[in-house]
This record gives sequence, structure tokens and C-alpha cells, in this order.
Amino acid sequence: MTTNFEMIEKNIGDIKVIKVNGELDALVAPKLKDRISKLVEMDVTKFIIDFEELVHINSLAMGILRGKLRVVKEMGGDIKLINLNEHIKTIFEMIGLDEIFEIYSSEEEAVASFK
Repeated sequence: MTTNFEMIEKNIGDIKVIKVNGELDALVAPKLKDRISKLVEMDVTKFIIDFEELVHINSLAMGILRGKLRVVKEMGGDIKLINLNEHIKTIFEMIGLDEIFEIYSSEEEAVASFK
């Protein structure tokens, strides 16, 4: 079984932007977890996750993001989310993740919030 999933990374100063494309489900969520873990080991603590091209997210992936947020915040950093479509935003609101994560409509707003 294959899943349509891709992560594209870029840096904006000391902020790591990870664009997530496709479906973030149980098969691929561990890849995102492992990548964030590896970056944290390299002292990256400021993240923006771009969900513009995300079409599906499951509960495992949301739990992984929440767990990584806790780790990053303990190190003085943060994970901010951008470009959630209405479906994904509704899911986050229904389970209360919109109160845990800072959610922005653009990359520029999220970058500015780190300053």
C-alpha cells in the first residue's frame, strides 16, 4: 500500500519550514516525527509546518505533532502551523489543537511571530 506523501524543507533564518504534501496518515506520520526529532538533535527548535497541500491527517499524526510541540517548547522553541484548509482546520478545532498550536494563514505571519 502506498501513500501520497512528501515533505519539502527550507530555511528562513533559524526557522525550519516543512511543507507537507498529500496524506499524513499512520503509514507516513512516523517519517515526520523522525525528521523533526533529527532536526531537534541538531538544535533546530523553531518550526513552521505548512499544510497548504495537505489533504488528510489522522489522529496518530496529530498526536505526533502534539508530542513534538511539547519537546520543542521545553527547549525554548515552537511549532507553528500555516495554510490549513477548512477541513483540516475544523478537525483541529474539534479536538482542541487550535488552542495548543499557533495557526497562521501565511508564512510571513508565522515567521514574524517568532521575533
